[in-house]
Amino acid sequence: MSKRSRSRAKGIAVFVVFLALVATIIQYEKSNTGKVNIDFKTSTNEYRDLMFINKAQVQFSAKDIAAAQEGINRIINEKGKQRIRKQNESNFGAYLFSVPQNELDGIIAELKTFGVISSQTEQIDTSLVNLDYDTESARLASYENELTELDKVRFPSEQQNRRKESLHLLIRESGQKLDKLREQENVLLYITLRPLQRSIGWFGMVKTLVLIYLKWLGIFAIGVVLLFFGSKLVMYFLSALGVKNINTSGLGGGYTYGGNYSSYGRYNSRYGSDSRKRKVKRIYKDKSASSENKDDTEK
Repeated sequence: MSKRSRSRAKGIAVFVVFLALVATIIQYEKSNTGKVNIDFKTSTNEYRDLMFINKAQVQFSAKDIAAAQEGINRIINEKGKQRIRKQNESNFGAYLFSVPQNELDGIIAELKTFGVISSQTEQIDTSLVNLDYDTESARLASYENELTELDKVRFPSEQQNRRKESLHLLIRESGQKLDKLREQENVLLYITLRPLQRSIGWFGMVKTLVLIYLKWLGIFAIGVVLLFFGSKLVMYFLSALGVKNINTSGLGGGYTYGGNYSSYGRYNSRYGSDSRKRKVKRIYKDKSASSENKDDTEK
């Protein structure tokens, strides 16, 4: 192999190595950033706005999403009191339902049998801790009776009208408190389900990068070999079809001009126009004229 061919081969090898490195980085970054973005914003806002004395939130991950969804649906059907949200998607899930408070520990234990609980939060609405259901019921009845008496006034004063508006607001707030107090034995459970992602660590990351790099290096190396022999095959094919002036001695060979130069040389040798063999005869006019005058004088 000539020095020029070796230099060209080294350049192609360096280009293939660099191209494989770039492809490896792009694929690895794409595999990390191309993960599905799961949005629980809607269900989280719904959980926040629902008024329950007892609330519990569980962040749950599972390797088999379909099996985890089936297990959660079974829990809802068997132990759920109020079924508020049951969202089964292809790769995640969101569930809102109330269960008896004494069943919460059993549900958590059952979830652990087919997945991993990454976070568990329980909270209590402290604004209702000191309220009593009977006391709040009596207060609501008092507001309703007072409003009934004011409604009987045919021509209420401005003060009575303001009191009626205030009573409407108090009745609504008292009714909401009673609704929450009725559920004091239950807990609002919010479960979010997502795929289980395991951390591979530095060794796993390096191993993954090496495997990806070797894959791309092999692909590009095979591509270069196929391109080289494919180009030579095309050149030979064109030459067999009668296309002239194709140099098939190497990849990307150029045109040859030997035939043209040889024809030009034969033309020069035939007509005596070769500068190396051509003889020049010089004629000096002044010298010839003086010679003729001298001959005439002698005569």
